[in-house]
Amino acid sequence: MRLNTFALQRYRSITKADLRLGPLTVLLGPNNEGKSNILHGLVAGMRILQRAARVPFRGRLSLSTNREDEYEWERDFPVSLKEASPDGTTLFDFEFELTSEEIADFKQDVGSYLTGVLPIRITVGPGTASFRVFRKGAGGPKLTEKRDQIAAFLGNRLHLQYIPSVRPARRAMEVVGDMVALEIAELEKTDEYQQAVAKIGNLQAPILASLADTIRDTLSDFLPDVSDVQLAIPSEARYGALRQSSTIMVDDGTATDLRQKGDGVQSLAAISLIRHASERFASGKELVLAIEEPEAHLHPEAIHQLRPVLEEIAGKHQVVLTTHSPLLVNRHQVSANVIVAGSRARSAKSIEEVREVLGVRTADNLRSARIVLVVEGESDRRTLAATLAAESEVVRSALVGGDMAIEPCHGVAHLLPTLTRLRNDLCLTHVFVDSDAPSIEACKRAEQAGLLAAKDRTLSTCPGLKESELEDLLDVATYEDFVRTTYNVNLKSPAFRSSKGKWTDRMAAVFKSEGQLWDEETPARLKREVSEIVEASPDAALHEKRRSAFDGLISALHSKLAGTG
Repeated sequence: MRLNTFALQRYRSITKADLRLGPLTVLLGPNNEGKSNILHGLVAGMRILQRAARVPFRGRLSLSTNREDEYEWERDFPVSLKEASPDGTTLFDFEFELTSEEIADFKQDVGSYLTGVLPIRITVGPGTASFRVFRKGAGGPKLTEKRDQIAAFLGNRLHLQYIPSVRPARRAMEVVGDMVALEIAELEKTDEYQQAVAKIGNLQAPILASLADTIRDTLSDFLPDVSDVQLAIPSEARYGALRQSSTIMVDDGTATDLRQKGDGVQSLAAISLIRHASERFASGKELVLAIEEPEAHLHPEAIHQLRPVLEEIAGKHQVVLTTHSPLLVNRHQVSANVIVAGSRARSAKSIEEVREVLGVRTADNLRSARIVLVVEGESDRRTLAATLAAESEVVRSALVGGDMAIEPCHGVAHLLPTLTRLRNDLCLTHVFVDSDAPSIEACKRAEQAGLLAAKDRTLSTCPGLKESELEDLLDVATYEDFVRTTYNVNLKSPAFRSSKGKWTDRMAAVFKSEGQLWDEETPARLKREVSEIVEASPDAALHEKRRSAFDGLISALHSKLAGTG
């Protein structure tokens, strides 16, 4: 089951908001524009659904709470509307998408058939809430009559976990307490544990009896009518006491109680433990994890580490979060970033719009780029820009339209800072570099830094060569006449045709064997000249038997442009 859409009307500062939710939905916007209120509204609405699963509506559901994550009319109905609408209502609209298996379960549990989508409206007024299936035609009222069964059906399949922006150690301790209680509850079912608790009770009994006698004697001095006092620890209290009072000692160089750690460590501990507990307690239900400002109190490096964790959760459940951090933006699906402004919300239309909201300034050539192909040098950029556009209409359109750009890092020694900068610019990246020792080592360092994954890199491997570079994938016929007439070097020479060494090494060997100068400037100049030839005739530039790495690059770029890579 998935929550497809959530709509909200007349809640705190929000007049109206309509959100389409994906695996990872990110609420963005300036302070005091309402993104936190939308998240709170989602949480409050789902809390009412959860309550309805436990307590039958019977037309209306009574509400009485002062909790921040539930609904309270005095606090949550817009102040500006109260005078004109003293009985005004807040609307929470949910649209759930059911799997084929859940559709069959719905038919069995509720006795009605669905086509796959279940729209629910919760209407909340002062102290009460009503529930109906928000569907046009006769089907809506008929399903609404079964509101209690439907609420139970949803409650049995959905689990909400809300993580507020303030995450002290107390929150982590509460989660650990729940985890301990859950695990010990299983232990309590064993005969050995029950016998041990009973023995504790027997050992305590004479002490409690003695204290009771002391209390009776003391009280009888002032209250003569007191004839007996009994002091007891209920069995459930004894079990409960054994579940509580756990402490968390964190050894990050110094073993210290979590409550004595800094705000950042406490915040991460709360998020990680709540995440674990949510998945543990969900017990097969669909988890919706709502997090307010996950980056609060965290060092930028910790935020980098948090992002893949959130993406991992979103791969299995739904995550909705608010943030001010560019690092937590959903770069894979731009429309999953919701811009909140002027008491309304809408999906972002471009990465440029997201950057503007967050105040991210980037180079002009990357202003609208969502995906950046990182290459080693300028000649690589020119060669790939021409050949990719010639071989793929999808990539050509992305380059022309600005959705994709090609960025040289000017040597693999600069790969790490280039990827860091592009990540901060909210760009998805793919790396295409030589298949040689320096490039492979640079990729490994980037992977260790959390800036690169295996799916985000392509090496210019060439069949038959231990090391290779982009020029090895090109057809020699494209540029051999130019080399002969310009440098008087014959590329049909065995020194170049040899399978030993990458393109630059073989080119150096043939230049030297034929008496030509090969200095520090020659390789860059020759690569630039070859790239200019490729730009002029890209259709025939690639060698048919050596282009497999190039084809792999196109496949990876297609996936990223489609939002699946």
